[in-house]
Amino acid sequence: MTLPAILGSALLILLLLFILLALLLLVPIDLEGRVSRGGDSPETRMRIGWLFSRLHKDVSGAASEREPSEKGEERASKKDEKKEKKEREGPGSSRIALEVLRTEGFLGNLAHLLRDLFRAVRVQSLWIDIRLGLSDPADTAEAVGLLMAILIPLEALTPLRARIAPTFSEEMLEGSAEGMLRIWPIKTVPPLALFLLSPPTWRAGWKAIRARRGKR
Repeated sequence: MTLPAILGSALLILLLLFILLALLLLVPIDLEGRVSRGGDSPETRMRIGWLFSRLHKDVSGAASEREPSEKGEERASKKDEKKEKKEREGPGSSRIALEVLRTEGFLGNLAHLLRDLFRAVRVQSLWIDIRLGLSDPADTAEAVGLLMAILIPLEALTPLRARIAPTFSEEMLEGSAEGMLRIWPIKTVPPLALFLLSPPTWRAGWKAIRARRGKR
């Protein structure tokens, strides 16, 4: 095979890859369903549509069903062991998230990112439910206040509805999101790039890494 033929094949492959990337970025993606994390029944139930829902894929997953009676005490025992292990390991993910939100400039950057992303999304309906508890009730109140400062202003701009419920009796981070939205990927690239490359994000990421290392 001659060199011009090899170069021609390589250029053709690059062109096809460019066209494929352009399609992925320019064609909107439709999302509909529910995602739940934490608690006893984590769940993923989602329908992903492409080419204006001409192509679609259903994604689902749920926690396995538990037998109700004889294993109750065993589950309670495992729950207590897990709680003791968390206490020995140090701060949980919710505490690390609070430290990240406290980073100077990060909260404003995050709010700006969410506003820009919502401009790249046509939200038909979106319901977010978060249940948050930290070891210190004062930290719980602070974390809930920070999250409300981010999410509540977005309710005036979109059909977003958010509920943030503090839990002062135990340390936990649970949440779910349910809704229908259409995303234009190309519009999400500039705000994501600005957010990821900003100094507050780098400082927050380094703080999260150090906090996780402190757990070990």
